[in-house]
Amino acid sequence: VLAMVSLPDFNPNADEKRFSADQANRMMSGVYELGSVIKAATFAMALDYGVTDLDGRWDARHPLVIGKAVINDYHPERRVLTVPEVFIHSSNIGTARMALAVGLERHIAFLRRVGLFDRVVTELPESARPLLPKRWSKLAQATASFGHGFAVQPLQGISVVAGLLNGGNLIPPTFIKRARAEADVLAKRIVKPETSEALRYLFRLNAQEGTATKANVIGYRVGGKTGTAEKIVDGRYSKTKNLTSFIGAFPMDEPRYAILLMLDEPKATPETHGFATSGWNAVPAAARVIERIAPILDVAPMFSDEDRARLAKEAKLRNGEG
Repeated sequence: VLAMVSLPDFNPNADEKRFSADQANRMMSGVYELGSVIKAATFAMALDYGVTDLDGRWDARHPLVIGKAVINDYHPERRVLTVPEVFIHSSNIGTARMALAVGLERHIAFLRRVGLFDRVVTELPESARPLLPKRWSKLAQATASFGHGFAVQPLQGISVVAGLLNGGNLIPPTFIKRARAEADVLAKRIVKPETSEALRYLFRLNAQEGTATKANVIGYRVGGKTGTAEKIVDGRYSKTKNLTSFIGAFPMDEPRYAILLMLDEPKATPETHGFATSGWNAVPAAARVIERIAPILDVAPMFSDEDRARLAKEAKLRNGEG
């Protein structure tokens, strides 16, 4: 882990130190529903088990009804979707159908395999345990597939996604620099290399055409997955308070760095056209971070013809020519 920030923090030099629960290291001491970010694990599971491939098609024409519950999409397409379309439109219906096709026992086994049932232990003292469904019913499985009713440490979430994207090897996170050989000894194979390659394709496509387009930093081949989760307030899901998140990686042709950015109760603004979902706040914030840190991390930019045209257009606008 190269950097980790949890805000608000405190000033150790202040004469009066007033601590609150909000100042805890929430990246490790708390667990949160990451929403659709968890779909990355569901897609990897379905691909790895061979339930689908990138050419697969899933019916999202109608809401998915399980008992008295109705699962719908935030922006319904109301048509049969290809696997890439399920991903870039972040379809709860399509994702849940894939999970149900895998089956409950194999779903639970996969979540255990990638480490989402365990606490993440590092050199720091904080280590919260995931909150999992008390009873794994068909409905619990379906909603867990898109991150509802399933809460994990933020550091745990990004560690699992990094393992899914790096070729399929889960490596325990550390705050102390270690050699590649040592990391390789600790690594655990969680998905096939071809599954990881397919997930990298979906992450990159999502930044180019899907819910994470505002993370598409020119030159750095960013990919990612968005998540918007309703917060639990007084034991109930709130319809007005959200937790938004974005997990990304770059450069996606050969990922070297992963990033997770979360916002607690972001507000809709005129600039976001009244939306408070991840694509309008966590994603552009993460893009600004990547723009600053990628050159420092010695990630060389690569510019396509489309990138050059976009840069030229932005330069004209800055100069008042367009």
